[in-house]
Amino acid sequence: MIFNRNRFSVVFRLSLLVALLSGVPDVAFASAPEINGSCPQADLEKRIDRSDEEAQDGTASEYSGFDRGLGRNKSFVFVPKGTVMAGLSVSYANYDFNNYKFLMIDGLTLSGTTFGIAPHVSYFVRDNLSVGARFDYDTYNLGMGGASIDLSDDLGFDISDFTMINRSYTASITMRNYFPIGVSKRFGFFTEVRLSGGYGQSKNYKQVAEDKYGTYQEMAQLGLGLTPGVVFFVTNETALEVSVGVLGFDYKRVTQYTNQVYEGTYEKSGANFKINILNINFGLTFYIPTAVSRGRK
Repeated sequence: MIFNRNRFSVVFRLSLLVALLSGVPDVAFASAPEINGSCPQADLEKRIDRSDEEAQDGTASEYSGFDRGLGRNKSFVFVPKGTVMAGLSVSYANYDFNNYKFLMIDGLTLSGTTFGIAPHVSYFVRDNLSVGARFDYDTYNLGMGGASIDLSDDLGFDISDFTMINRSYTASITMRNYFPIGVSKRFGFFTEVRLSGGYGQSKNYKQVAEDKYGTYQEMAQLGLGLTPGVVFFVTNETALEVSVGVLGFDYKRVTQYTNQVYEGTYEKSGANFKINILNINFGLTFYIPTAVSRGRK
């Protein structure tokens, strides 16, 4: 018997192409003989029919995939009613510049730290819809030893022994709505609306001998913002999320005192309708099931 490799290769490729076009996940030859009274193609059709039946009655099987216990027949439920969501975001940065040059700034000597923490919690009052609260605390402390700023050949100035300190506190009421991607229980989109109110204090001063000359500020602000994002479930109760601010209305009032003598105020209000790449947030969130959410699965 002569084995023709080229002919076998052509037949195999045609069979593979037919299988792919027919949408069958496994390659099966129509002419496959029965072995021990069973046909591979018939067994495959039975598995597909059984999977369809399981999808209709909501029962899980080893072929169901990652569904977080929600069931395959509830593709519209991404997070069930009664779930408690809690998370915490923490940020920290340390800066130390020594005789650094950047654009028009020469001889920059600066050191300082920034720190932020933001716990949040919410409750799902409906499937995919949660209402909650958030608290943000941010602070920075920067000390500038010296820097030379040259705006032109004839215009420049020096800064030395300058300190900047800021503290801010913000409380928010949030409402978040989730949108699953197709029938996936792992990936989804969300949009969050935040109504925020905050208070802050800051002071900037220059040290001259034992005297301080500078400005003290008190800030109050209100804001309404829209924050979309993407969520990825690592486990049934743990998820990673990325969000970015794209829309917001804000009002801010600042009262300023200079050298404890002069007082001034200014107010600012406006709207923002663009993506803020400086306001991209990464977070780890926990979705805690309750008796109500378990009863809806």
